Amino acid sequence: MAVDNDAMIWAVMGQSGTGKGLWVKSELKRLKPRRILILDPQDEYGAFATPVTSAKAMAQAVTAAGDNGSFKVRYVFPKSCTAEHFARIFDLACQLAYGMRNCVFLVEELSNFTTASWGPPLWRRMCNSGRHEGVHVIGCSQFPAQVDKSFMSNATMVHCGWLGEEPHRKAIATKMNISPDAINQLEDLHYIEWHRKGRRLLRGDITITGRIREEQIATNDVMPSQKRSRKATATA
Repeated sequence: MAVDNDAMIWAVMGQSGTGKGLWVKSELKRLKPRRILILDPQDEYGAFATPVTSAKAMAQAVTAAGDNGSFKVRYVFPKSCTAEHFARIFDLACQLAYGMRNCVFLVEELSNFTTASWGPPLWRRMCNSGRHEGVHVIGCSQFPAQVDKSFMSNATMVHCGWLGEEPHRKAIATKMNISPDAINQLEDLHYIEWHRKGRRLLRGDITITGRIREEQIATNDVMPSQKRSRKATATA
């Protein structure tokens, strides 16, 4: 793998029901990845990958593809799941994604697997240098203040819907260099995006079929003076 690949580390944040999952699914439909591994605690991604429920089955399904074959695998966690189980599966999934190279690695609810001050060594290595192996990391969470800071620091794109608690808004607003109030003012299915390349900010909204409007904005367009009421429009 060439060492000049662009890093692709996406942090997708937002409260439940604000469109986070809809956005991710619309992006997967757009990207159409041939090689994808999903950690799916809520069993949400049936349209994108084959479910497995054991570590052995996940490893076999992924490694059978070899260097160039396709794989579309998602690990569905049992309803009653211990912290040890989450940790064991996450560690294995990191090994598989990093070792197989050239794949999408999607982790739903990252706070199940990392803390603000801790992530498994291989996860951190993937966030720091996964571009060399062609790994496109997508980490999703409702609780950004609780997820691994190395992941957030290395994110090349941050997509954020409404967040209900101030510590989580502040964690994302600091990364985006905007006011936390701008996040608090978002309506459901509306989002703000920060892109490291060009330091661009976008604002948009989404429906069940994907993005419907998106525009580039300046930082001063999402400061506290831009007051907007927030109302629920739909759930995702």
